[in-house]
Amino acid sequence: MRIVFIAAITLLSLNLWTQQAQLPGQAEENPYGILDMFAGNPGKAALFSLILPGAGQAYNKRYWKVPLAIAAEGTAIYILSQNIQTYRKWDDEWKFQLEFQTNNPEVTSIYDPDAIKRIRDNARQQKDYAWVALAGVHLIVTLEAFIDRHLIEFDVSEDLSLEVSPAPYGTGLTLAFHF
Repeated sequence: MRIVFIAAITLLSLNLWTQQAQLPGQAEENPYGILDMFAGNPGKAALFSLILPGAGQAYNKRYWKVPLAIAAEGTAIYILSQNIQTYRKWDDEWKFQLEFQTNNPEVTSIYDPDAIKRIRDNARQQKDYAWVALAGVHLIVTLEAFIDRHLIEFDVSEDLSLEVSPAPYGTGLTLAFHF
């Protein structure tokens, strides 16, 4: 069974490894590095969006997306600030109960430092989640600007074709995309 599998993989892969012949006088193309994706227009859009929410969308001339990006980040910041205030309120109440052995009537009618500590820990967890959500929203807005700029520059000409022909060497078919 192994031999049949290895033979099938070998026969099927014969025509998969091809290279286009380089014509005389034609320059060799350099492969792109990982940092090259930030060069040029998509990189500028991502950088602008990282610095100022919505600036990448404005750079891409997608002005209708700017309020959406600002609203998304503003909402995440608002939720974070609310969670920070809630955490501080319950942290202060917990410290107050430990120090004075009574509750603060302006905050709660409950005197139980252990229960208040559980509420405070839950508020801290929600605050931490809000930080992660803010970072995620900022990353999504930045990636949207980066990808949108790539799609602006993408060639969508109608001169696309697919050619299926017998393989010149060996068995199988050759698929060639022309654009």
